[in-house]
Amino acid sequence: MLLNFTKKMRHFLRIQYTLFFFFTVTLLTFNPVFASQNLAPVGLSSLSGFDVEFAPIQKTEFINRQSLIGEVNFKPGVNYTVLFAFDVQQVRYLYPNGSMVEKGATIASVEGSDVHHFLDAYQSAKDMLAIAKSHYDINQQHLKNKIIRSSEWVEITKSYFEAKLNFEHMQHQMAFLNIDDNENVTLVSPKTGILKLTNESGNRVMGDTAFDIIDASSIRVKIKVPLSFSNTLAHFKLSESCSLNIESYDSIADKYHQIVWASPSSNECQLRLGQTIKVTPVNKLTGFKIAKSAVFEFEDVNYIALKSGDKLELLPIELKGTQGKDYVFTANKNLDNQQVLISSVSALQGMLLHLGRE
Repeated sequence: MLLNFTKKMRHFLRIQYTLFFFFTVTLLTFNPVFASQNLAPVGLSSLSGFDVEFAPIQKTEFINRQSLIGEVNFKPGVNYTVLFAFDVQQVRYLYPNGSMVEKGATIASVEGSDVHHFLDAYQSAKDMLAIAKSHYDINQQHLKNKIIRSSEWVEITKSYFEAKLNFEHMQHQMAFLNIDDNENVTLVSPKTGILKLTNESGNRVMGDTAFDIIDASSIRVKIKVPLSFSNTLAHFKLSESCSLNIESYDSIADKYHQIVWASPSSNECQLRLGQTIKVTPVNKLTGFKIAKSAVFEFEDVNYIALKSGDKLELLPIELKGTQGKDYVFTANKNLDNQQVLISSVSALQGMLLHLGRE
């Protein structure tokens, strides 16, 4: 019986120790910066003989992250594609890839035996439609006079609309073609925009892409950003005169990243399709910034020294990043209109280190 009691006590003490351990770890890791020891204020007189200078703390709503790589592209589906209406043996493009072209501009000349076959087929489709239309109009009156049977009228109607549909299809293809008096055929642009040529070589067959036209306003920058800060992303910075506005996010993540599509804020960005650029993500943040010289470290915690009458209040802070010559940080205290020590900070740190050794 005594043995069972001893075992139960050991088991109870083991559980109590485990709970105490996890409770202690939770307290220490909940917020390591603000859970640090509160340092006693230091009198300003302790820095007598040193150059003492203060600066106001500034609020900030943004923080710059590490640069990312962006690809100048366009979103799938916004390109206007022109297809070859027939098999082509040779194409001579008259504009370099990426050129800005006007609507109706001659993009390329094409050659091949099927070119003339297509022109003959177009004329044939036009003639067949004229015949089918005449037959349809005559028999429509016969139907009203009940001269023909309904089954005959159905076949006549079917033939007419098939001829009409076939001609309209070829007429749509002809809208991209220009034919001179010598039957030389060229391809023309249906819109004003950026010319994008295919990279394929060799013969082009009917239905292959001849070229794409991309509206200049459709240019977007494709950027892969970490999921950890995509929710607070405000915009991207390319240069002092160019920022990129966030337009949309891809809903499907790529492991730890997400695709963001951004659009240029102005023509100053001067982006080119296919270009790779370096962009700076700018995230939303409710925090502060101060000169880097104001921050010092004591026992693995970052501090700043606030002016409070004739004393210096030592406040722990959490660094979030940099912004030029400043640190961006957060703190567990409202720092509006606060003055912080920005000179002789190393002297103050030395005094604290000396105190820490005693």
